[in-house]
Amino acid sequence: MGFADLTIPGVAGTVSTDFSFWSGYRFTVDGRQVKPHGFPRNRLTLPGASGSVEAKIKGGLARAHPALVVGGTEYATGPDTPRLQQVLALLPMLTLLLVQGAIGFGVAFGGTAVNMGIVRGDQRDGVKVALMIGTLVVAVAVDLAAVMALDAALGG
Repeated sequence: MGFADLTIPGVAGTVSTDFSFWSGYRFTVDGRQVKPHGFPRNRLTLPGASGSVEAKIKGGLARAHPALVVGGTEYATGPDTPRLQQVLALLPMLTLLLVQGAIGFGVAFGGTAVNMGIVRGDQRDGVKVALMIGTLVVAVAVDLAAVMALDAALGG
């Protein structure tokens, strides 16, 4: 899924951002891929009109799209995420209150990853909200099924 191209002063060309669930964000300048470097991989060296331009990738757990910071100025790579969607995207983490351990963490982080994919999607906001609530319901159902299965297996 591609986003609007960015024009950043000093960069020789337009910066494009693409996202894939499996490979994450990919940045290109006029069709040439620019790979992140540093630890954690949050820096880009963009080709500039007079030498290279250093950019920092600024993200966050509840932010659907990162921003590129060049010379202290932030350039958004996608639309702002509404606050309601940020909260709903993180709600599957509450399932850790039901089941801890590997199963609980798998369900919680899996649900959160699915919700972040929904937030980055092209659907209308109402559809996104409904899908994220559905993800939370499924996560709670999976946790409750795991609790009942473990209770039955342990003879409780």
